[in-house]
Amino acid sequence: MNRNQKALEMGKKVKHGSISILLTVVVIAAVVIANVIFSAFAYKNNWYVDLTAEGIYGLTDAGREMLDDIEADIQIHFCAPYDELESNTAQKMVFELVKEMASEYDNITYDYLDPVKNPTSVIKYKNSAADSINSQTVIVESGSEFRVFALEALFVIDTDNTTVWAFNGEKKLITAMVQCTQAETPIAYFTYTHGESISTSMQELFYDAGYELRTIDLTTEEIHEDARLIVISNPLYDFEGISEATAGRKSEIEKIDDFLDGFGNLMVFMDPDTAELPELEEFLVEWGIEFDDSVLKDPSNSIDTNHYALSGQYSLEENSLGASLVSDIVSVGTAPKTIVNYASPINLLWDYNNNRQTSTAIYTSDKAQKYVDGKVVEEGQFPLVAFSRETRYIDNTPHYSYVFAIGSKYFTADTFLSPTYANSDIIYTMMRAMGKVQVPIDLKFKVFEDESLDILESEAGAWTWTLAIAIPACVFIAGIIIWIRRKHA
Repeated sequence: MNRNQKALEMGKKVKHGSISILLTVVVIAAVVIANVIFSAFAYKNNWYVDLTAEGIYGLTDAGREMLDDIEADIQIHFCAPYDELESNTAQKMVFELVKEMASEYDNITYDYLDPVKNPTSVIKYKNSAADSINSQTVIVESGSEFRVFALEALFVIDTDNTTVWAFNGEKKLITAMVQCTQAETPIAYFTYTHGESISTSMQELFYDAGYELRTIDLTTEEIHEDARLIVISNPLYDFEGISEATAGRKSEIEKIDDFLDGFGNLMVFMDPDTAELPELEEFLVEWGIEFDDSVLKDPSNSIDTNHYALSGQYSLEENSLGASLVSDIVSVGTAPKTIVNYASPINLLWDYNNNRQTSTAIYTSDKAQKYVDGKVVEEGQFPLVAFSRETRYIDNTPHYSYVFAIGSKYFTADTFLSPTYANSDIIYTMMRAMGKVQVPIDLKFKVFEDESLDILESEAGAWTWTLAIAIPACVFIAGIIIWIRRKHA
């Protein structure tokens, strides 16, 4: 090969080498640019897929069902800059959920406030000067209504207040949206002048369901027309009935009776230590309900060593009111436990009486023991959660009033309203029966216990074949084709 041929061959190699280098640079640049563009579109349009087993980061179908009914404009304010939201794991979880909501619903938007640089931007969201709004605050606003959340309020924290084990942001945020946009907020009254006790978790339960919570002194206050429910929780003293002392005005019992006549509803919690309350007990008898003066134990179906914390059995009687109340819970593959701690049995005095019907939603097991003065007097199955429903027709349309009776003051204790048990779901089903619940039972917290990919074995095999064989094979074949074409060029 002479010098000219060598120079020509070298020129070809340099030319092909240069083209290869240029092609490589172009391909890499194209990949980088495509990745940047796709990432930007992915961020803007929230193109992310939640592959965690619990769907922790995504919007659920139950959440969409509630958001579909909201037409008003909603704005969600984050009190931290974007980069801080992206760097904090907990805040990012909330941020990703809100971005998904905003991408699917035109009426939902979000922005960033800075309470440090611009304190006036958050003044309107403070109820008092003592209220704290910081970089971890999230605000839901619609019109003149708003709800303010500390970051920790959007998670479930264990009773030791140290372990964060579930994400509850979807439920909390959507509940706030419903509350801010609903035309009217029904009122749930809690009586308080008879030594009643009300847990914080119980108050939050009603708040989350869209109620305005108020206390009421029935001796001096009137029941508002927007009231839907009165709650009597573990009273120590009796309610006022008709007497000389009430001449010229309505007694407490009369006001409750009138409220139920107007299609209101009543919840009553009592336990074995509740004193005799003749006026209230006589009123409940008219609804077919009687709290038994005894205490229940169940060695075979309790979660404590003293056998007081009973694991309730759900009513399965076909076509019964009680079974319909717990049907959503029972329909779950493995129904969660409802715990009724230190309970009195409830006696239902009749099945039907004129336009009133009684039913039991939760029983003990048939091995339960009834104790009176420390001695077993009876063994069998006893009602723990029962109710009476009155039906009246207006223009051929049925209208209902309910009196719910729960034989334990601990039913709504913070411990048993925790996500571990179904007690809160039972209260929600009661609200649903009353025609008012804004938080569906299936809109729940999302546990962190397992974030593995939720895919079938066949899907895992397909992904393995694709990633381990198909893609490398395509790259190998493409390389061979390029090599052959370059060799014969």
